[in-house]
Amino acid sequence: MAGSVHVSYPAPGVGLLVLDNPPQNFGSYELLQALEHALDEAKAKRCLAVVLASDVPGYFMAHAWLPDIINAYDDPTAISGDPLLWRRVTNELERGPFISISCNHAQAWGGGAELSWACNLRTAGAAATYAQIEVALGVIPGGGGTVRLSRLVGQSKAMEIMVSGEPLTAEELYRVGGVNRLYADDELRERTIEWAALIASRPRRAVLANKRGLLQAWDVDNENALRLEGFIFNSLMTPDEIERFRLIQSRYDAGADSWQAYELPTERTGRP
Repeated sequence: MAGSVHVSYPAPGVGLLVLDNPPQNFGSYELLQALEHALDEAKAKRCLAVVLASDVPGYFMAHAWLPDIINAYDDPTAISGDPLLWRRVTNELERGPFISISCNHAQAWGGGAELSWACNLRTAGAAATYAQIEVALGVIPGGGGTVRLSRLVGQSKAMEIMVSGEPLTAEELYRVGGVNRLYADDELRERTIEWAALIASRPRRAVLANKRGLLQAWDVDNENALRLEGFIFNSLMTPDEIERFRLIQSRYDAGADSWQAYELPTERTGRP
């Protein structure tokens, strides 16, 4: 599945990276490769703040592109992409020489949520939702979700989110520290860029030193935690789980949105 990332520089020191893989902005290997290249470009421009956003209506990212995982399971010798790509990209968002900001206007589920947790900061509009939906597929998050979300919102809240698979509104996550700032939908992008520009106006060495100090204090054996997550994820990939992947993808292919694909009730969070 093709995908691209549009890079622009809306303010001094700010890179805007817009994910573009309609209709649901699935996180395919191609899209992640484009994001990795976009991050390299932003670094080359010495951006001190990087905003990750989407112009696809209704979706920041539905989740990872399931056929990538299905194909790798069906034929491990013919993997269609770099198996470490997700880890590299999320690690770069978390630890790269900039402050990364996830700007979510809609659905950030599965891998989309994990991209958000990997960013250093998160802004969201009123219509935004987040979900670690992987439990419905019979697996766990495989892009850093079990490691990063618990460190953002606490173990108990992260447990609730992951074992139920229920989507949460941005406001719910704001109350527990998973989202930093809430903005009106029609102001989200503009206000996020203004905030990024403020951060980018600070002394570069001080910003990066603050980031380094915070991560070092927060990060206890992070690499081993990520390796364990990857091991558990792979150990859960049985034929039953692959069939669930195929079923969910078939619903998307038939035109379903994420709520319909996972047969979720919409009353709790409100449907955008």
